[in-house]
Amino acid sequence: MSIISVKNLTYIYNEDMEDEVIALDNVSFDVEEGEFIALIGSNGSGKSTLARLLNGLREPTMGEVLVSGIPTTDSKRRFEVRKSVGVVFQNPDNQMVTTIIEDDVAFGPENLGLPSEEINARVDWALECVGMSGHRKGTPFRLSGGQKQRIAIAGVLAIKPKVLVLDESTAMLDPRGKKEVMDTIERIREKEGMTVIMITHFPEEASRADRVIALDKGKIVIDEPSHTALADVERLRSYGLDAPLPARVAYGLKQRGVELGEIVTARELAEALCRLK
Repeated sequence: MSIISVKNLTYIYNEDMEDEVIALDNVSFDVEEGEFIALIGSNGSGKSTLARLLNGLREPTMGEVLVSGIPTTDSKRRFEVRKSVGVVFQNPDNQMVTTIIEDDVAFGPENLGLPSEEINARVDWALECVGMSGHRKGTPFRLSGGQKQRIAIAGVLAIKPKVLVLDESTAMLDPRGKKEVMDTIERIREKEGMTVIMITHFPEEASRADRVIALDKGKIVIDEPSHTALADVERLRSYGLDAPLPARVAYGLKQRGVELGEIVTARELAEALCRLK
């Protein structure tokens, strides 16, 4: 059984009103345990709406989302769903609830009603996962953007979800902060085998995923291994999306008669250029 199964999902804002907007239109896909999926699409494509539907923050207009077989609309089991699917949003400041880092990370486990020993163990584990153990007694409001986002991720990890959803969690960060967060995500996956769904505008981030799902006007238009999806520059452009820079360079050279093959990463580009000598 897939850890998440999205079946014929439709979501309409302002339903039954003249200005109704179809944010998602008959979307279906499955997520397997341990997968790393990048969800991409231009503004208004439905990405953030989908993130909120995955853990029951919104309910489908039609269709369904199943988390480990549990419908997100099952009000009696919604707590289980939200424990299983943790969401980290774009602005880390909006996710801070206390003035001390370890208290902030402990907030979720405390709301689960766990004993203090278990809460302390989870805080230790979550801070270690994101490389922030040395900051536990400090205040989050003195941290850099990347560090704040790592604390926000730790707060979600402390609940021990099966799936981590990152809704444009690097969008407000500088390059160093983006790298900190992406390195943290990869470290968590390597150590914990956690399933990750990352919503991003940045093709270089998407290239780290196993699989890319692209939305356009509320519909899935691409669902492929990341390398295949991101190497197709023309198709991405047709949906208003950028390919990673190495793919764009290879595409530009192909237009000039220099064929390098399917290129996505900087290493692939460098190796292909070296073979030309």
